[in-house]
This record gives sequence, structure tokens and C-alpha cells, in this order.
Amino acid sequence: MIVAITGPTGSGKSTVASKLAKQIEKCVNIDADHLKHMVVSGFIYDKSPDGIKQWELLGENIGLLAYNFQEAGYNVIINGYINEPAWKNIAKHIDLTHKFLLLPHLDKVKSRDKERHEDFIMGDKAVLEHHDYFSTADFYKDFTKIDSTDHNVEQTVDQVLTIIRAKSE
Repeated sequence: MIVAITGPTGSGKSTVASKLAKQIEKCVNIDADHLKHMVVSGFIYDKSPDGIKQWELLGENIGLLAYNFQEAGYNVIINGYINEPAWKNIAKHIDLTHKFLLLPHLDKVKSRDKERHEDFIMGDKAVLEHHDYFSTADFYKDFTKIDSTDHNVEQTVDQVLTIIRAKSE
């Protein structure tokens, strides 16, 4: 199985994916941020031609990595702030069996962002942009939306596992 977990900054993607991977047998967790940070001179997050090329390259590499792990018999979780050009390139290599969009209320992601280590705080403007993007983009309409506003990590993981198990039966 290949599980996608995405959403705005502060939605709990990395934390949920990490805990979820530990509950699934023979599972790999591919965190998109780790691949983005391989671009040491700075990842371009905008929609400029160079930015889109970087997102496409990110998707290409995540797709290849997921494919290789799947071929070796692993279950795969792909998590992170990933946009449409990257998802389209991921899909060239693998089929996502489960797609989740973590989307807590805006006030919750703002407060979570403020609780981060100072090096990782995005700020209200970026949080609002991310939240608006995931709330309105048509691309994510076939992702299972989970409002994790009032959930702790374990409750969100349990909800994801329940959905995965129900779809597998």
C-alpha cells in the first residue's frame, strides 16, 4: 500500500506519518521535507517556471523512491507539503492507495506554527496561504479530509488506520 498524507503547515503531517509508519508492518515513511532540504541552496516554493520545475523534480524523486521501496515489498507513506505538479510526477511511478488531507481549522494551525522551534516557524501569512491552498484546490477533492483540530496525534493516527482497514476489507 502507498499512503499519501498532506496538508498545510502545522496540520500534523510529519508527526502523524511517523507514528502511523510504526504501526504498519514493513513500512517506509518518505518525508518530502527531507528531499526538499537536499536542495541546499534553497528550494523555490513559488509558481515560477523554475519553482514548478523544482516541484516536478521533487515529485519525480519521491515517486522513484516510493516505487523502489514498493518493489522491495515495503508499504510506503509519503508525507509533506506537496503541490499538484509534484503529485502528478509521483503518480507516474506509483499508484496511491490511500490519500489523506489533514486540515485542522486555521486558528489551530496558526497556534501550532507558533509552538515550533524558531527555525521552523512559517508565520501567519504563509500559514494562511497554505491553509487556503489546501482548502480550495480542486486537486485535493479526492483526498480523504480529516479535521484534526480537536484530535491529538494518536486520535488522528487511529482515524487514518480505521479508514485504511475499512478500505482494505
